Amino acid sequence: MAAWLRSTVLALLLPLPAAAGGVVAACGSGADNGSTFLKPGAEAGAGDGTAPGDSGRGAQEGGGIINGDASSSGGGDSSAGFDVEPSTLQTLTVTLGKPIPTAVFQATEHGQPVAAGWTVDRGNLASITAGASASGTVAPSGASGGMLTVTAGRGGVTLQRQVFIKIVASQNGPTAGETGQIPTTPGELTAGGGVGGVGGEGLGAAVGDPATLTGLGSPTGNGQAQGLTLLYPYDGTVWPRGLLAPLLQWSWSTGDADAIAIQLATTSGSFTWSGTFGRPAILAQTMGKYIRAPIPQDVWAMATETAGGPTPNGKTDALTLSLVVAKGGQGYGPITETWSVAPGLLDGIIYYNSYGTQLAQNQGGAVGGNGMFGGAVLSIHVGDTGPKLAAGSSGTSAQCRVCHSVAAGGSRLVVQHGDSYATSSAYDLSAMGNTEHVLTHDATFPAVYPDGSMALTESGLLLPLPTDATPIATTGLSSITSDLGTPAFAPDGARVVMNPMAASSAVTAPGQQLFVAAFDKTTNAFGSPVLVVDDTGKPADTRPGWGAFFPDGKSVVFQHQSTAGSDGNGGSLFTRKGDKSQIGWTSAADASHVTALGQLNGVGSNGASYLPKLPTPMALACSADGTSVGGIDPSHEDDVDVNYEPTVNPLPAGGYVWVVFTSRRMYGSVADIPPFCSDPRGVDLVQNITPKKLWVAAVDLNAKPGTDASHPAFYLPAQELLAGNSRAFWVLDPCLSDGTSCTSGDQCCNGYCEQGAADAGLVCGNKPPNATCAPQGDKCTSSADCCLTTDACINGFCEQAMSQ
Repeated sequence: MAAWLRSTVLALLLPLPAAAGGVVAACGSGADNGSTFLKPGAEAGAGDGTAPGDSGRGAQEGGGIINGDASSSGGGDSSAGFDVEPSTLQTLTVTLGKPIPTAVFQATEHGQPVAAGWTVDRGNLASITAGASASGTVAPSGASGGMLTVTAGRGGVTLQRQVFIKIVASQNGPTAGETGQIPTTPGELTAGGGVGGVGGEGLGAAVGDPATLTGLGSPTGNGQAQGLTLLYPYDGTVWPRGLLAPLLQWSWSTGDADAIAIQLATTSGSFTWSGTFGRPAILAQTMGKYIRAPIPQDVWAMATETAGGPTPNGKTDALTLSLVVAKGGQGYGPITETWSVAPGLLDGIIYYNSYGTQLAQNQGGAVGGNGMFGGAVLSIHVGDTGPKLAAGSSGTSAQCRVCHSVAAGGSRLVVQHGDSYATSSAYDLSAMGNTEHVLTHDATFPAVYPDGSMALTESGLLLPLPTDATPIATTGLSSITSDLGTPAFAPDGARVVMNPMAASSAVTAPGQQLFVAAFDKTTNAFGSPVLVVDDTGKPADTRPGWGAFFPDGKSVVFQHQSTAGSDGNGGSLFTRKGDKSQIGWTSAADASHVTALGQLNGVGSNGASYLPKLPTPMALACSADGTSVGGIDPSHEDDVDVNYEPTVNPLPAGGYVWVVFTSRRMYGSVADIPPFCSDPRGVDLVQNITPKKLWVAAVDLNAKPGTDASHPAFYLPAQELLAGNSRAFWVLDPCLSDGTSCTSGDQCCNGYCEQGAADAGLVCGNKPPNATCAPQGDKCTSSADCCLTTDACINGFCEQAMSQ
């Protein structure tokens, strides 16, 4: 969660100076639910200026406290005569590069100036006069726009006024702060995650030709005759905050461009930016075509911090894209898309498997480069532009580390050794470096408990980690099977999902059924298995597997295979040699609501694929493990059926669940070779970028299985371009100790992120604040603990529960 929201909630929860009239929220229910938070009427309200009768969570919405008149039309408490002017909505237009305007509010009582305490609900938008004062001056930050609520408090009465901040910006060519998105050598184009972590040739130069500028500003055609279309991103995508800017990729019959004009704007007008760019300088060295361009990272941060917020008309602010391309002084377009932005920050670390990495070369026989490639587990910290090596090293196959599972809390991963798949290791994950422990038992694709303390293996052993010599005694698994398939724990550890591969008293169709069982850590007992996906009677290739729980543990996403390809249909579910699959979801309670996540897979509301495809098949043959796969779908006609291995971020953000999955779909024009060309031993993956990559899609948190609650996916930034990547785990950062700077409690080992000493900012602590509720991101035991009525207690933390 963003620090500005947390600091604002805390400012409203904690007492203001007496002269300012305290502003204190009273949250939670009257019943004692075992929470550590005080309930209304408890001693926290005594003598702190709390308004009489202010009890219950209904007093707070979106970080603003309402005691008295909350309307923008003025008023106040008539008996006190307290008023704040102006009472009407104030609009401030901030044009970047010019002086920033301000808005001044005056507090009066019976028409005379009086001191009041001032706060704002969105500190990233603006600041306001600190301390007790008769006037409050709102100063926009210039970093984002949108609706700002100003709260003034005096004598136990608070009034709210609103300011609408608009950000307007334009540029011709890159700014001084955007040099990181401008490559200077061809090698930078494919190093790590590529330019800006997303590939392409970077930002283009300023446009100097007057005719071209005129063409971009006044297109002579809409581009339909030239087949102008966007390949990536997809219309309707839901983006989180905090990620790297995407790479715009377009296609048209002209095949090249001299310049482009990009506009990003919110539907309310809270943010409007336009930029014109000529051909990137690197194209003079590569002789490539101008067919893609990134959005400047600083612009993307401002746009996504603005979009997704409230607006004057009460509707959520969407983000629109407009692209015009120019050739020969003529402009074509615009082509447009509309996106949603989730008002939540996605941070953490992504661990994924690579069978072609250049960061650890431990395998021979590669077609390209020096003949070497590697098998390893790589990690991406959100915000980085390329991956780091997490497990494995260069050398021989003995240094290969693959087939991994990761604890949701981010403390430990378990991998197999490439020279002996019966040998496994556990890694302690740390910012100071990862420590390997070789295990006594085979732990192939185990379910790692969220805190990393133990792992459930396919054979049904529950191993303590990292020392696994003596398995933990369990009960309840015998009715399921001794071959659990690919088990996975729920983020709270209370359930496990599995796709058993052997018959038992409960399993009647091995490999074609998915089960969920409860788990009690205090007794290490598993409950009776519940069938949640049943493909009994369907063709043998139809199989569910790779199950993963939603953060609330109530739903499961899984890989739903339809074609086994040349691997055959025995054993585990694969992602190679023509295997076809979509991502589905189901209730964790029964098998009556199994549904395909169509938008995630690439299927539109009309039932047809919206994914791009090549106009003509690509003539590129490749082979792997002795099997020719170059002829499998060389045009990417079937990209909706090449989605595999879903996992889920253990915490929601902005009212959405975030599903990470492997896909062989085209990534625009960056990765468009045939989908099953991904083995370095069968195709030159130094000269050709394989489309086997990682993608992320939002799913509505408040939706129920039985409908398609997903949205179009986006490419995961910073993954290695020159490698085939698979099975990502998006986990929490290693928890922070008390006293460490933080932005939300879910980052802290003890679950609380609160105001420290004077001017110390937010720091981790071991107890809740002097308040009656938990700000978003802090520890909770039930939803009644959460300050915001739009939040729920999910996986032990207050998180936004409703999608916008």
